[in-house]
Amino acid sequence: MSQDLPRHATDAGPTGQLPLDFEAFHRMYRPIYVHWAEVRLGSRADGEEAVDAAFEKLLKAWPAVLTKENPTAYAWQVLRHAAIDLSRARDRRPALMGEAAFETVALRQAVDPIAQFEESLSLYEAIGQLPPRQMDVMLLQFGQGFTVEEVAAALGITPAGVRSTVRHARRRLEQAYGVRRRVGAPRSGSEEGRADDLAH
Repeated sequence: MSQDLPRHATDAGPTGQLPLDFEAFHRMYRPIYVHWAEVRLGSRADGEEAVDAAFEKLLKAWPAVLTKENPTAYAWQVLRHAAIDLSRARDRRPALMGEAAFETVALRQAVDPIAQFEESLSLYEAIGQLPPRQMDVMLLQFGQGFTVEEVAAALGITPAGVRSTVRHARRRLEQAYGVRRRVGAPRSGSEEGRADDLAH
């Protein structure tokens, strides 16, 4: 499916058109879904395949999805399961590395890219041991540079929930894996307050 929307006659309405709210949901969340899945699975191609599978499933059940208490949070779980299914189908564990390790915010801003790359790999390994929500938030906000608001919208939680999750994740990383984090104000909708580089 790549950037295109699913186009199955059986899933579309009587006029052959997809639901407008589904199209809007797809347009709004596909980019952040792909960023997460790319890091989670280790390559852009695998990430896009998992995201496309998730949207196909969501489209087939779209009326039921809209009746969920939190459709956005439900959709995120569909995405997570799609990534797990893809990994199992290919008989491998999710990578949390691969091409995505070269694309972290910290690496793009690093004075010493090689040293930062080594730190990023170590941090990815530690993040991979976090509970699912903590891992997702850390990957999106600090690995990929999405704002608190963007992460909250994609996961179907509040900005306060994102900040709380970050605090718990940082504490767990520091206590269990010896990873430290120098963090300024959490990044919001502007470029100001961007988090500092990852560090041990």
